[in-house]
Amino acid sequence: MSCDAVSMGPTYLDPEHFHALARGAGDERTITALWRSERSWRLIVLRALLDSCAARPDATGPLVSVADAWQLLAEAHAADSAATEDVLAQPQVGIWAAHTLRRLLGDPDPSLPLWMDVGYLHALAAASAVRAGLSFDLDIPVRDGTAVLPTVGAASIRPDVSVVRARARAGQVELVSAARTIRCSAADPNWHAPIIVEAHAGGVELRVELHDRDVYRDLRGPSAPQPLSADEIVRWRALLARAWELLVSQERDRAQAIAETLRSVVPVPRRARFRQLSASGAEAFGGVLLSEPDDAAQLAVTLVHESQHHKLGALSHLLTLVESSGDIRYYAPWRDDPRPLAGLLQGAYAFVGITQFWRSHRHHAPSGERAAADFEFALWRRQTLGVLRVLAASGRLTGHGQRFVDTLYTELEACQKDPVPAAALDAACAVAVDHRAMWRGHNIRVDPADREALAAAWERRDPTAKAVVGRTVLAAPPEGLLDARAVLRRYLLVDPAAFGRLRAAPDEVGARVAGTTAADLALVAGDLDRARVGYLDELHEDASSVHGWVGLGLTQLDRPADPVTRALLGCPDLVLAVVDGLRSRGHRTVIPDPIELATWVGGLVTGQDLDSVDPAGWLAA
Repeated sequence: MSCDAVSMGPTYLDPEHFHALARGAGDERTITALWRSERSWRLIVLRALLDSCAARPDATGPLVSVADAWQLLAEAHAADSAATEDVLAQPQVGIWAAHTLRRLLGDPDPSLPLWMDVGYLHALAAASAVRAGLSFDLDIPVRDGTAVLPTVGAASIRPDVSVVRARARAGQVELVSAARTIRCSAADPNWHAPIIVEAHAGGVELRVELHDRDVYRDLRGPSAPQPLSADEIVRWRALLARAWELLVSQERDRAQAIAETLRSVVPVPRRARFRQLSASGAEAFGGVLLSEPDDAAQLAVTLVHESQHHKLGALSHLLTLVESSGDIRYYAPWRDDPRPLAGLLQGAYAFVGITQFWRSHRHHAPSGERAAADFEFALWRRQTLGVLRVLAASGRLTGHGQRFVDTLYTELEACQKDPVPAAALDAACAVAVDHRAMWRGHNIRVDPADREALAAAWERRDPTAKAVVGRTVLAAPPEGLLDARAVLRRYLLVDPAAFGRLRAAPDEVGARVAGTTAADLALVAGDLDRARVGYLDELHEDASSVHGWVGLGLTQLDRPADPVTRALLGCPDLVLAVVDGLRSRGHRTVIPDPIELATWVGGLVTGQDLDSVDPAGWLAA
């Protein structure tokens, strides 16, 4: 087999498939078309990697040449093409190929010899040959005490060993080193078979591998093995089974598409409640990195979320949807950091799927979970529609991109007509306004000259000061925990008893829910007077607290026309600019009265909308 000789398959998408994807959907036939194009993409990357290796004498170190490894891969493909194709289609192969190609093209990693990365090709060849039933001998690298044969298994090796020989004879496979010979079978305690999870519901099967040992399993870069315990495997099996039953029963077509797409799940340690980590990437079609979820519904919506990223990543390999936005960044209501336009589209597409999930799930949720489902639906239909407006008005979409976004917008606009209880709407509004204001306070920076002018105008209490000032956004803002109050609202909706326990010890809430304060607890519980006092105390201690300024604004969210509300929730960046300007001018008492300052700033921005759209974006600092 050679990359030139293998049929690449079609690298186009039928209009019907494009339209299905643009509606946030995509059936099994659409996913099959995406897999075909992803195969071509993967082979192109492999071809580039092979060509780059030819120019690097250090590419294979103690291993045989890349050409020899590829020859074994070709023999395996000739003997069993389906097995070899399955090995090459694994998500971690895409991560490895992209990572190694970057190294070959000039992104060095002085901590590791190049051949240790290139040698994963040898492991792929050996794994394919094992599955094809060939007899062979081939050396493969060992990293972090582990030798991996993708889709076949992994072996625990002594940490001082860097190379082992994979040897196959008449169906028997061994990994041989000077220290030890490991039989690739369940009888050898140093051999670890793949962790396969199968879930069945309504005649639809999900089959995935839980990756815990492959060094290229993590989208964030090569990482040491983190073997799952027996209890962790049991929990993952149970959670996937329950989540799959939920998806098949409520969104069967979407579940079938996920079953066709998803190949592997990479578990990472559990995070704080309501703060699950998940990720996927265009280089790893069919793979998902997940922290252990809180429950089956969270896992189900996360599978929907990441499947959306898979589809759009594959589509973006075929069509250019977004023109380069250069240094312009945009607000994304699901992120702490400013995003480039392409990233904004990725997020919007994922949250279209999330909105569609909650739209359906809230009608099936048990009575005790309905309020939380209504809230999630109300929140994400609002947030996602706003982002689609920004995308549509950005002027940076291609023709394909404009049609794609217009179709998504039509889908989301229809969701706005669904009736939702007033309590869910109010909670969604509070969380949406909170996040946007916190994002502005943490990310937007007023130009220094304008900041100084604002501070000077405040000292004069000048009501005619210039309110339209130059702004940039931080390219890499500090961790803001912008979702802190949203997490408390989810506690209240999902687990009122747990919220009650938090309220019983308000001074300890920050240690139990990072980023929160006793004032936040009072706000979410509806005790606005206590919350207001708490936020004023916070500002007395630290006049630069974005959390305190925005929290103070939230205590009067029901008065959107009030100057204080306009300032603190619509443009807290201007309030903070005055504070910073005063400090730079040597003021010890930065703000004599937070309400007075907010009233003054609010008077400068009489047209400020708490939910305004910013299609122009900001220049990244």
